[in-house]
Amino acid sequence: MTEFVYLVKNGDLYKLGCTSNLKSESAKMKPGEIIAYFKTNDPKSFQARLLRLYKKKRIPDTNYFRLSESDVKSCKKHLEGKSKLPKSLNDELLIGLNGSLLFAIIIFLISFLINKMFIFSFFLAILFSSLPMWSLVFLGSFGGYDTDDLPLLSTVSNRIKGFLIAISMTSFAYILYNLSHFSIPILPE
Repeated sequence: MTEFVYLVKNGDLYKLGCTSNLKSESAKMKPGEIIAYFKTNDPKSFQARLLRLYKKKRIPDTNYFRLSESDVKSCKKHLEGKSKLPKSLNDELLIGLNGSLLFAIIIFLISFLINKMFIFSFFLAILFSSLPMWSLVFLGSFGGYDTDDLPLLSTVSNRIKGFLIAISMTSFAYILYNLSHFSIPILPE
């Protein structure tokens, strides 16, 4: 369901929140004014990431903040979609996959330069590239969220996806490891 993540100014305080009806929320906020908002299918995770981003400015146990002008500009930029800040938990999976690809390339190049064994180098690359996925399994995210700000069990689907990818990569690495030690006898002519 599409909802909005918004920033409201009320006096010298700012509030980050999410709602499915921006007009009714705006009416409740009087005399506050909505400064910026972002429409998303995953509002809780985007809101949680913003809450984490401005954690030091947060009034404890609330969604209210004492933001500077530069913080407000930065928050508006995120809410207008003009930043590279991940907007959903699915973006965490993409971050992990990009990290895995980077690990694979670096490890393969280093290993191949050292031992000149293609399959063994490929095995090491796949094995090490599974590490970001394993960290996603155990941590649920890469540190962009505080668990207090996310709904219970919201990272379960990412953990399961990460687990399946990590198991696949580790299994493939195991097969490559066995292939790297397999030798084909040379037949006499």
